[in-house]
Amino acid sequence: MSRLRPLDRVLPRAQARARVLLVGSGRMGHIRAKALYSNPRLELAGVVDADEEGAARLGGVYRAPHYRSLEEAIHFQSASTAHRSDGGRPALHGAVLSTPTPTHEPLITEAASHGLHVFAEKPIDETAEGVSRLFSVARRAGVELCCGFQRRFDPSYRALFEKVRRGDNGGIGTPLTANMFFGDHPAPPRRFLLQGGGNIIADCAAHDVDFIRWTLGDEVERVYATGTSSDDELRERGVVDNATMVMTFRRGTVATLTLSRGSSYGYDQRCEVFGTDGLASVRNVPEHFGEVADASGVRRPRWTRSFPQRFEGAFYDEMDAFADVLLGDSDEGSGDLSDEGRSAGTEGDERRTKWPVTEEDCVAVQRVCDAAVASCESGEVVRLDHPEDAMEEAEDVAVTV
Repeated sequence: MSRLRPLDRVLPRAQARARVLLVGSGRMGHIRAKALYSNPRLELAGVVDADEEGAARLGGVYRAPHYRSLEEAIHFQSASTAHRSDGGRPALHGAVLSTPTPTHEPLITEAASHGLHVFAEKPIDETAEGVSRLFSVARRAGVELCCGFQRRFDPSYRALFEKVRRGDNGGIGTPLTANMFFGDHPAPPRRFLLQGGGNIIADCAAHDVDFIRWTLGDEVERVYATGTSSDDELRERGVVDNATMVMTFRRGTVATLTLSRGSSYGYDQRCEVFGTDGLASVRNVPEHFGEVADASGVRRPRWTRSFPQRFEGAFYDEMDAFADVLLGDSDEGSGDLSDEGRSAGTEGDERRTKWPVTEEDCVAVQRVCDAAVASCESGEVVRLDHPEDAMEEAEDVAVTV
């Protein structure tokens, strides 16, 4: 299920390389830098961060220059003639934004104004309206805006998707319920929780919401959420570090998502979908597959330490898919990463590969998460209205009249 390709297919493709700037030298920046550097179709053209020391350290690891701002990096790269020996090759192709969500708008606007395709960590913006606004910015500039939801690129999650959505080898019939569990490990620093931890739903639910919505091919109709704080200090500061969401989809499937900031036994990430004809699930991945059995019992390893290890392959495949977008390239046999597959790009660039996560996906996920936070705060079920509902109502009125 992985998109990793045999060498006899990778090497010819490696002749075409896309030059990419990485913005952000924090934890996600390190993850993205490794995936960019290890991909033969991508060249890490520079690391950007206002923390110049952090950018210099990360850039030094991968032999890439560092810059204090995206504007500085684009100006320097554009002025350089070292990468224009072919007479038409652009100095840069894209930018990967591994920065906090509030920084996305100016960075996306800057990159798009220079014709750079953009990959950004989820969420694109803190509001659904902001998400739509930034996709409009990208459309006007004629560039792709790509949001990172790495579960779609993980082989185990893709196998579940295939089983539920496409019914491979019989499928599971009509999906009735889904259960997802997210237990973070290690727990984030206490200071992070107290200074900006807020509600775990806002920070951590988006990946699982996106995956189950994509897998079911359905929209959430109503949401109920409740949460708790693991100690008195967090409770007094209004920090919800454990929560449960119940989502009812339009075709009747009920999905439950439980989230926790602290899983003491390792990174706990599970998903299962129960249907009329069977059950499809994703289980945890252990640190290794060694076991010891003796008179005292059977001992197995702990689960994978954290998300960088659990989704390492998915992060690589995600950047490889971004290379498809930048180079207008894709393998017919590499796997269909969206409902319709990656179709041709926008008018005037027919070779461009479309990113599998759409604006509609990002907006829908953000609306569900916002509704869940509102439900957690109010204690009430929140119903989500969808644009097509209003259209159908208008059509009914028109027919009646």
